[in-house]
Amino acid sequence: MDSPESTNPASSETRVHEKWPGNETFLCNGRVVGGPSPGAAVWTAALVLVPSAVFCVFVVNESLRRRMGDWTLAVSIAMPLWCVFWLFKTSFTDPGILPRLERRPGTSSMRGKTRETTVATTGRTATTRWNDTCGYFQPLRAHHCSVMNDCVERFDHHCPWTGTTIGRRNYRAFLTFTFSTAALCAWTMVMCGYAVSYRSRGEGAHVGMRRSGVAITVFIVAAFGFFFVGALSCFHAYLISTNQTTYENFKDAHGWRTNPFNTGSVFKNCFEVWCARIGPPRMRFDAPQSEDASAKEFERELAEEDARRRDVEMGDASAANDARER
Repeated sequence: MDSPESTNPASSETRVHEKWPGNETFLCNGRVVGGPSPGAAVWTAALVLVPSAVFCVFVVNESLRRRMGDWTLAVSIAMPLWCVFWLFKTSFTDPGILPRLERRPGTSSMRGKTRETTVATTGRTATTRWNDTCGYFQPLRAHHCSVMNDCVERFDHHCPWTGTTIGRRNYRAFLTFTFSTAALCAWTMVMCGYAVSYRSRGEGAHVGMRRSGVAITVFIVAAFGFFFVGALSCFHAYLISTNQTTYENFKDAHGWRTNPFNTGSVFKNCFEVWCARIGPPRMRFDAPQSEDASAKEFERELAEEDARRRDVEMGDASAANDARER
């Protein structure tokens, strides 16, 4: 007797992720989307977990737990697990991959073309570029990632530590991972300092440091991590406050007044990054190809946006003509 799966035509039909031309890694039959280098996330997790395990066993458990209480061990275990959770959340979340449209006749001459588009939240104009690979003018803040070979919404950068591209849909997870890892490094450094100071009491700092080789080693590792992740956290805090992406900052180097996406308020900029609705993925990589309407829906959105843009341009031209007649 045939199983339900064998009698269901959709179960044997080719799914979107099987024919997708990008460089992503798909898991769970297309339900989970990773970057081209998912192993990078595993190595990064090891960089977080291995020093943390040494810290918990040989510093917190042997020294701080008896003097400061069990809460120090609980916090020291929870923090790296929290960081690793957000690391994998970043690595295996669709960053905001946009559909590809069929190449239309006459678009070969569009390569390299740009146009001005009005930013809805600020009323300023920004430049959008024709994406020859995907067959449309990229939406505002989207960019074609050369590593993933896909156009990504609100492209920020491709992160080698997470093995994926950071975009609209995984940027918050990336920020949480980055800030949490900086806090973990700071916590580890402070606790290692306490461990050395406890062992130095009554016997002198020289003896205490000789007996705290593990604590000092972990402190040095955490200091290197904090130097890198702390600087990265400060940089992204600046980007959030000014409503920029990493790509925009390096490419355009906008100031506070010239950035077309800056709302003029740090609070509003932060709200847009942390609290604005993200929405569902544009692509359904787990769907059968015959049922996937992502490209058609996206093409309709682009057509509606083009119509709004033309209306705005016609309104501006009409206003300019009225001004000249006066």
